[in-house]
Amino acid sequence: MRTFRSFVLVAAAALLAPSCATTGAEGEGDKNLPTAGVGPFRKLGVDEVPGIAPFVLDDRVAIYREPAILAPAVAADDSPAILYAVGKPAGVDVIVRTRADDGRAFLGASGDFGRSPPIVLTVDAAWEGRALGGPFALRVKDEIYLYYSAAGGIGVARSADGLAFRKEPGPIFTRDVASSWERTDVRAPSVYVLPDGRFRMLYASGASIGEAESTDGIHFQRLGPEPVLGPAAPAAAGSLLPNEKGPFDTASVGDPCAAVRSTPAGRFHLRVLYTGTDSAGITSIGLAGRYGEHGALTRQPTPVYSVGAKESAPALLELPSGSYLYVQQDRRVDERLTYKAIAAAFAPGSVKLPAPAPFPAGP
Repeated sequence: MRTFRSFVLVAAAALLAPSCATTGAEGEGDKNLPTAGVGPFRKLGVDEVPGIAPFVLDDRVAIYREPAILAPAVAADDSPAILYAVGKPAGVDVIVRTRADDGRAFLGASGDFGRSPPIVLTVDAAWEGRALGGPFALRVKDEIYLYYSAAGGIGVARSADGLAFRKEPGPIFTRDVASSWERTDVRAPSVYVLPDGRFRMLYASGASIGEAESTDGIHFQRLGPEPVLGPAAPAAAGSLLPNEKGPFDTASVGDPCAAVRSTPAGRFHLRVLYTGTDSAGITSIGLAGRYGEHGALTRQPTPVYSVGAKESAPALLELPSGSYLYVQQDRRVDERLTYKAIAAAFAPGSVKLPAPAPFPAGP
């Protein structure tokens, strides 16, 4: 069995090897488009997960979906992956928490017999309706903020240990009915922090993604009347070469997942993974980004993950030697049974991961 140390050495060698320009290329300073630095991803193989590849959290009863990763306080290759997800173990949507010491062997997965991820959030307020969704976890000083969607908008719950949460009363962000593009309840929050400590939230509504700002991570105000990312324009008639595909996100964009960093040239860099849907209803995971704090997002023209399995709701775990992508994806058992589960992919795609670690003792 390969050790984790040997994996890190192989990964480092792969990162140093010459490569073509891809969405993962750093480039020189900031010369690349702002969509550089993430992916493309390849789905995990049969020897890299303890269950059925590429799935890392699946249960035909609980129907785990919409993953959210809690970024480690200090990213290291041996950092555990803390994952929140939506499930319905008793027929009602809840949010659960699980953990994997290697990013792949999650407590409560199908191979971890007799154990289930603990429930950390349930519906208990009138404004929430009957369902929870779109979780996103963020470290804020000594607490963890868990943002989520419900029938009446976006809420947040806070925790000292990431297991026992207390909710803020009422929704913290709701649909602007006067907006020309917010045609549905706001959903799928993703929150990041600017260098000066201000909070930004990306959210989905209708077919687009908007942005709001807060000084405390709880009270948000919209940044402008227009979305920062909308559906792509269809390819003009006759503009595509034979066998060339048009844009993959012409019908809608949603499920934003924000990741921030400082570029080699010292500029603030926002990268956003999202679900793109085309006119035929086929979904793929896309990447958009920008340099600086303001303005529309620039999209990468090709997906960073596309396997034709209704993939959506991306979540990202960035480590020094590579990145994990977690998505909601259809798990097809046979012609009669297909259900949603959480799958994983990895970048750079040239790296072969070692055998999965044992399941952890706790979440």
